[in-house]
Amino acid sequence: MDTIRAILYLMLPNMPSSCPKEIMATTEATITAKGWRYSHPLAFDQHRTAAMLVSAAILAALSLLDYITGYEFGFFIFYFIPVAIAAWYGGRKNGIAMAVMCGICWYISDRLTHHPYSRPYFIYWETFMRLVSFLTTSLTLSRIRALVLNEEHILVELLTTREELNQYRQSNIENASKQPSKE
Repeated sequence: MDTIRAILYLMLPNMPSSCPKEIMATTEATITAKGWRYSHPLAFDQHRTAAMLVSAAILAALSLLDYITGYEFGFFIFYFIPVAIAAWYGGRKNGIAMAVMCGICWYISDRLTHHPYSRPYFIYWETFMRLVSFLTTSLTLSRIRALVLNEEHILVELLTTREELNQYRQSNIENASKQPSKE
């Protein structure tokens, strides 16, 4: 939303060179581009390892809880939490790795609870379907994050170019006022 507002403000004529207060970010991870400040999605890049550890801890807790409660309680939906954290903050490779680990943990938990299936191969089908779901979520979120980062990069370029154009326009106005008129 802040990015959209910033782009809309780019279109307004006679905009002051500083960013309006509603666009100002309160986090440490702000980027200043010629007087403009906005929040950046790389805010947690320095904490990537911590995000991955949190994701792994959530997976371990979910796996244990899934095992303790048995196969009657479905915890499938909660396995998306560590996948989402890993894909967003860790990137595509970490998201895929967490999706595979979630699939493996779900399989082990289901196997250890002795879930009765009418056919022995159904557990493999269930595991495959869940793995596909986790991978789809991981790839989708990592792609969305890549698009957001690209949008932020384009915004920096737009803001820098706008500032350069304003400086060029201002220098042309000053040069035109210094030259004597030929009348």
